[in-house]
Amino acid sequence: MAVYTYIARSRRGEKIRGKIDANDEREVAHQLRTQGLILISAKRRALSSEKVTSEIKLFKPRIKSKHIIVMFRQFATLINAGLPIVQALDILVNQTQNVSLKEIIIQVKADIEAGSSLSDALFKYPKKFSPLVCNMIKAGEAGGVLDLILTRLADYLEETDNMKERIKTAMRYPIFVLIMASGLVFALMFFILPRMDELFREAFQAKLPALTQFFLDLSRLLREKFYIILLIVGIIALIYWLIKRSNRGSYWLDVVKLKLPVLGKLFHRMALSRFTRTLATLSNSGVPILESLELTGKTAENKVIERAVEEAKNSLKEGETIAAPLKKYPVFPPLATSMISVGEQTGSLDEMLNKVADFYDQEAQTIIDSLSALLEPLLMVFLGATVGVIVVAMYLPYFTMFKYIGG
Repeated sequence: MAVYTYIARSRRGEKIRGKIDANDEREVAHQLRTQGLILISAKRRALSSEKVTSEIKLFKPRIKSKHIIVMFRQFATLINAGLPIVQALDILVNQTQNVSLKEIIIQVKADIEAGSSLSDALFKYPKKFSPLVCNMIKAGEAGGVLDLILTRLADYLEETDNMKERIKTAMRYPIFVLIMASGLVFALMFFILPRMDELFREAFQAKLPALTQFFLDLSRLLREKFYIILLIVGIIALIYWLIKRSNRGSYWLDVVKLKLPVLGKLFHRMALSRFTRTLATLSNSGVPILESLELTGKTAENKVIERAVEEAKNSLKEGETIAAPLKKYPVFPPLATSMISVGEQTGSLDEMLNKVADFYDQEAQTIIDSLSALLEPLLMVFLGATVGVIVVAMYLPYFTMFKYIGG
């Protein structure tokens, strides 16, 4: 029960303001109707405890993909049990622990009660529910298989999330080593080398070895002209951002990304996996094929594949197959186009696409494992060599001095 301030109109046309206890605006309107009043507007008054809560929850928790996955699985179970959507959403509100997601579910429920469909209500939150998700739910509503679509969505999001998690896990150790290396180099350049520089100036009147002089000059440059370096880095980042924003620039960046040694192969396999699995999920969910191709091209996160898919969409409008235009692009290997072609001919496109996605997922995982195994020793060698060269450069003048003393 909450307190509402309202503005109503009497049968004589007079405006009346007041307060009333009610659960929601509908109950406010009902209570006023029994008094012969017509509700114009009602506003819920926040209690002092609610104000404190809103201040404490200034920084709302982020909605992670795992929260969405769990919500879809629970939602599918409730719908499959025969519960109406509104009642299912009510249960989800009580079961959801994430405050941000709970607020969205409450608003979605209110939109549905006002006459909106579930997909239209979710379209209002594009950052949380992508067009792909909303279009699949729309197809599920139209086909009366919402529970099945929600389950497929959960499976799709879980598979995508697992791949991202595997990459993060593989990169944790290399990133840790790089941070350690950067920290050591920073300490040497900003704290150790300046003291050594003062010592060398006092102790050595002769010219210092070239390697020693190079690192001393580099340390001095980093300490005295650091703002210039930051400015150069900022300009490079700005240029990259501007290139990435333009269609032509982002296309060529993706071309370069695919041609990188070792990493290019990984990016390629991951993009192909995303493309085929997304298209399979949409195709199997009843989303029209042209709409599926439009959504799939964007989810590949690669402009090269997106351009090829756009041509395939135009080709399909003219009555051709999907596989034919894709064969023109080297980014689609013969295995992928052949499997897509077989799927189109046999009427099992979604099954073939899932097999292709599984294959490229496995290849991507193999590359990740190989990179992880290779990077660890290489980074350790890099760390040791970097610190070792700097240390040798610092002691080189002493070796030279002892040589002269010995001679």
